[in-house]
Amino acid sequence: MPYTYEKRWAGLGALCLAMSIITLDNTVLDVALPSISTDLKASMSELQWIVDIYILFFASILITIGALGDQFGRKRFLKIGIVLFVLASLGAGLSTSTLELIFFRSLSGVGAAFIMPSTLSIITHMFTDSDERMKAIGLWSMIFGLSQGLGPLIGGFILEYTSWHWVFFINLPIGLVAFLYASWILPESHNKSAKADILGMVLCVLFLFALTYGIIEAGVSSWSDSSVRISLIIGLIFCAFFILWERRCSHAMIPFELFEKRTFTIPSFAIALIVFGMVGSMFFFSQLFQTVEGYSALEAGLLLMPMTLGVAVGSKYAPDVVKMYGAPLSIGGGMIISALGMAIFVFTIDVHMPLWAILGGFLIQGLGMGFSMPPSTDSIMGSIPKEKAGVGSALNDTTIELSAAMSIAILGSYVNRIYLLHVKEIDVDFTLLKRLKLRSKLPIQPSLRSMIMRLKAIFFILWIKPLLRESTTP
Repeated sequence: MPYTYEKRWAGLGALCLAMSIITLDNTVLDVALPSISTDLKASMSELQWIVDIYILFFASILITIGALGDQFGRKRFLKIGIVLFVLASLGAGLSTSTLELIFFRSLSGVGAAFIMPSTLSIITHMFTDSDERMKAIGLWSMIFGLSQGLGPLIGGFILEYTSWHWVFFINLPIGLVAFLYASWILPESHNKSAKADILGMVLCVLFLFALTYGIIEAGVSSWSDSSVRISLIIGLIFCAFFILWERRCSHAMIPFELFEKRTFTIPSFAIALIVFGMVGSMFFFSQLFQTVEGYSALEAGLLLMPMTLGVAVGSKYAPDVVKMYGAPLSIGGGMIISALGMAIFVFTIDVHMPLWAILGGFLIQGLGMGFSMPPSTDSIMGSIPKEKAGVGSALNDTTIELSAAMSIAILGSYVNRIYLLHVKEIDVDFTLLKRLKLRSKLPIQPSLRSMIMRLKAIFFILWIKPLLRESTTP
């Protein structure tokens, strides 16, 4: 059956739908974390693991899964991934403890690792014309950004009328439609000569988990804690073994020669920086809006919507910008625009941020992402031979997911550490808090909700108390 123009674009729709459930799942969870924290009594570090365990499994195995997909069939692996993801989502929605939820989130990460590399590799196989492929990847990037941005809004809508369990149950009907659609419309493609680097995958899993554990636990204890140092040292040792093995292996999980190509390295770096800022800001602000500002989950989702609008606009016009000014200017300009959005947050962050700063910052940040993502992704995929499309797609996805994982681990660790450093001061100044009508019990292992609520108290302690002292000084 010839793959006509209409069938190519219909197939792209199936790929975007399959990809959207795993990108949506990343951000739809953000607004649900306070509810999960209250219901399951999860600490800040446990909530970080609920988010990061998914990303770490996803990022650490998807390159090897991408190579296996090249070898045994990309469409087949896409369908396997959808089934795994749907079953894991069902288990996550039925979870009654943080341990169960973390387990099923890890299985979701495995399913996502089957889905994500298959999407871009099948796009590369279907769209052989460079201009047409650029448009297809631009649409793929737009759907990627939109599903990321729509996640908090959808999550907020779900929580407004149901419980956090439905944040996971929503994946079931979407996954079923994606499975049937992909089975009907997509072509099968493979590269029989492809080989998977299993040992490299194992070393990658070990060093990523050790480093992430060290970063997250540093927020609970400190960077000087012996367990944190041991974890980080183990992570670095496994990282060194991973690099040595990859340089010797004939079918390496990560072909290091790719990093010698500017068309691969620079776009990868651009994507990493933009995703680090986007995921970190969404993770933090979605909690700040609900537990400090007092917005509902739906209102918090609406406040994050300008980022989605920015991504949509930027992705739509990115191909035109590339044609007029070239890919390097589109990528670099997008990074600068995204950085300006972050700068607004840095200079206006407060207990009660002005609304213009919130909406403007997210809009500008999303616009920068929209301009950078399509040309960056196209440049990365264009740097890799077509027969290794699955590995190339997985490398691009790994960049995105590792940036997201490190953003949540580092930011969450920092916020948790700031809280614990000020808990004693809040205890000492409980009389002041009572006069300000901020009544609460202060647990040593706080849930996310209690932690963010105390952040408001910390602002009063650090800013209001010195002013009171100055006003009473003779």
